[in-house]
Amino acid sequence: MSDLLEDLKNKWDDAKEKNLQRPSTAEVINLSKKKMKGAVNMHIGNIAILTITLIGISAFFIYVAPLQWVLSHIGIVLMTGGLLLRILIECYSIYRASKVKISDSTAVSSGKSLRFYAYRKRIHGPVTISILIAYTLGFYLLTPEFATYFTTTQVVLIDLSYLLAAAIFGYSIRKGIKDEMRLLNEWKELQEEIAKE
Repeated sequence: MSDLLEDLKNKWDDAKEKNLQRPSTAEVINLSKKKMKGAVNMHIGNIAILTITLIGISAFFIYVAPLQWVLSHIGIVLMTGGLLLRILIECYSIYRASKVKISDSTAVSSGKSLRFYAYRKRIHGPVTISILIAYTLGFYLLTPEFATYFTTTQVVLIDLSYLLAAAIFGYSIRKGIKDEMRLLNEWKELQEEIAKE
């Protein structure tokens, strides 16, 4: 009896597998284009957020707290320079993404997409970490001059609030990186599927 049930189950599984159709090449290409568009939209969103942050910080240092010390100026350059560098990287990422054409030959398209994927992994690794370290160092270089304008308690609260903000911002960056890498992984898998066709 159990052999009969096992045989019936195997036939059922075989029938299900035969009814499943693989997506056509056109469907895979269309899905691949949508994944790349989603990645580009993430870059555009990053540019918008970073630009607003850069404008806000610059306005603060120009109009609210025009700091005078050389050490503070170094801190400001590290903070605003890191943001500007990341904006330029995101713009370049959009440019590189536009160079990956699904309509190219499979080998060319796969090669370009794999290079783009490797490039974004480097950006999310050492480059992002270096920019965050420079930004944090720049912020703390402002502390000595802040100490001349604020009480010690206020300076300590400012420094501690940065740690909280950095933790929240770091979590948000990490989530964004995971989302983009998931999207790029799916895109890479689609490219590999197109290459098999």
